[in-house]
Amino acid sequence: MINFEQFKTKEEIIKYLKEAKDIPCKTDVQAEKYLREHLPKESYYQDKIIKHIRKLIPSAFVWKAAAGPYSRRGIPDICAVINGKYYGFEIKRPFIGVLSKIQEQTIKQIHNAGGKAYVVSYPTEVTKILSQEDII
Repeated sequence: MINFEQFKTKEEIIKYLKEAKDIPCKTDVQAEKYLREHLPKESYYQDKIIKHIRKLIPSAFVWKAAAGPYSRRGIPDICAVINGKYYGFEIKRPFIGVLSKIQEQTIKQIHNAGGKAYVVSYPTEVTKILSQEDII
């Protein structure tokens, strides 16, 4: 299995896929298709990040935002209250995940209300954010 976290840009992973001998990708389109089919689902990254936050900050109140007919659209996938502050983490699959307009708008509204909201794919990104916030 490919460690996707080692790549910084989509261009890097596409180039790698096209040059790899054991992966049948010769064009950008084939590499993009391979990426979409082989990257783990968003729920995989969500689970890893929830567990990571709970391990990193045991006192944090962390939950997966439920989606449904009565929930507000655009709420970040993972919500946390850490040291009395709200943090939202919208999880996207690396290289291919794209925010919807409602997600962009909700993130702005969270910031305007004094909360924090970020778009991430990996636990290491969450660690970096929380370090910059002087939480860990």
